[in-house]
Amino acid sequence: MENEHPKEDYGPVFPRTYDKCPGCHCPARFTVEAARPDFSVEDFKKQHPILAYFSHEYELPLHTVRLVVVVDSCQRWGLLYTVALDKGKKVKGISVPSKQRPPFPPFGHG
Repeated sequence: MENEHPKEDYGPVFPRTYDKCPGCHCPARFTVEAARPDFSVEDFKKQHPILAYFSHEYELPLHTVRLVVVVDSCQRWGLLYTVALDKGKKVKGISVPSKQRPPFPPFGHG
């Protein structure tokens, strides 16, 4: 007999944002803290500093799917973790800008 695990609800797959380190639960992100002396609050509203941005497109018969992952690291532990996940779809024959900014979590961690 197979060991069956109860199905867990992880919430929506896309879009998804994470606002703290999964290890220590610290909300301070490396790129935000490193940019803080040079950025004002207004700068943070316009630009969202990130450590890495990965995007990959998959060609399907009727459309192209783009998967996006935004990565940063914990200021306390240095652990790399996902900050945002998103998915975009382009229908074939319709022009869509190739670079779109991914969603970002709020920066109000004091």
